[in-house]
Parts: sequence; C-alpha cells; structure tokens
Amino acid sequence: MVAGCIWEYKTPQPPQNSGAEATFFWKSDSSLDTPDLQPFQIEVPYTTEVTGKKFDVPPGAWTIAPGLVRPVSTGQVRRTGASPADTALIDSGFLKEQADIDALSRCVELCREIGNSDAMAEFVKREVMPGPMTGKDIANFARDGAISYFHESCTCKMGTDDMSVVDGSLAVHGIEGLMIADASVMPRVTTGNTMAPTVIIGERAADILIR
Repeated sequence: MVAGCIWEYKTPQPPQNSGAEATFFWKSDSSLDTPDLQPFQIEVPYTTEVTGKKFDVPPGAWTIAPGLVRPVSTGQVRRTGASPADTALIDSGFLKEQADIDALSRCVELCREIGNSDAMAEFVKREVMPGPMTGKDIANFARDGAISYFHESCTCKMGTDDMSVVDGSLAVHGIEGLMIADASVMPRVTTGNTMAPTVIIGERAADILIR
C-alpha cells in the first residue's frame, strides 16, 4: 500500500517519461531481513478521496509516495455464490495490523525528510501535505492516505499447509488438470513490483506444460 507526501513546485514542470521513475528501498526497522519500504517520487500530486479534500493540493505539485511492500496485514477473497458468473468479494485488509501502521508512518517521516532536504529545495515552493506531524497524527494521515500499490498477490499461495492452494508444480490441490500461474501463487509478497517474478512463474508453468 502507498500514501502520498506532496510539495508544490517552485516552477511547475510537466511529467516526463512515466512520471514515476525514481524509487528506492529502505527498512522501517534495521532488524528486518529485507527492506519493507519502497517510496516512489511521482511528478504529479497523488491523493486519495480523503486527503484530496483535507488538503489544498495545487495541480503544479509533485509527490514522494511512502510505499509499504511487505505488509503484515492480510485480506480475503471469498466467493459470493456457486455460479462462475458470481463476483468475488474482496477485502484487501489494509492496515489491519499495528505493525503496518507503524511502518507506513515511519515511511511518511522518511519521505518528508527527503522532500524537505536542501537537495530538493530548488523544486519546493512549500510542503502541501502532510506537514509537521508526530505520533497519532502521522498514523491517521497514513490511514487517510493509504491506497493500493496495484500489485495484489498471495491469494492462492503455493505450499503444503491447510491454507495452500497450489503445489510446487503450480497444480491446484485436489483438482486434477487445473494450474494457476500468476502472482496469486506467491507464498509471500515479493519486495518491489510483482511483474518480473510473475513472468518467471508463467515461464515455469510453460516449462511444466511442454514436458
């Protein structure tokens, strides 16, 4: 999930290339085995329906989006009926766990530190949001600003426990002839965008099928 810290340009600039090509990985806690944060610099203002109303966001603005890529919180995907045409009921479970609120709040602090640094001064007329905050105020901003990172995964995880859906050959447990080959089979969300590992999963499925 991702939120947005926004600054107004001194001199408005149009987006270039993809508009979001600068990123980095960091740890919210140095004891973690891998980074759990991936902020993006986005060349346009990035808000939610909540933060967009709470803050006066000018069009000539840019964002550093605090991103949490190793959330502890989990959601659910449930069937609404027996027909294949019945829609799925999706609960993303954003920020259910306090650990995720703490990590995203730390990422907001980190992004504010970067955006307000001397190195970025030539691009900053003023900080638009969130501004100076501490404690519960940062946590509330993180909740208001949280939005999907658009890389959902792990709903049909690979493994052997009771919650696993596919085995090591991508075959669905208990259903002959059915395979799943997408990001849903990841037993743990990868750090960073899921496209590359999903391509590898697809290539592995192709290798299995052509044997």
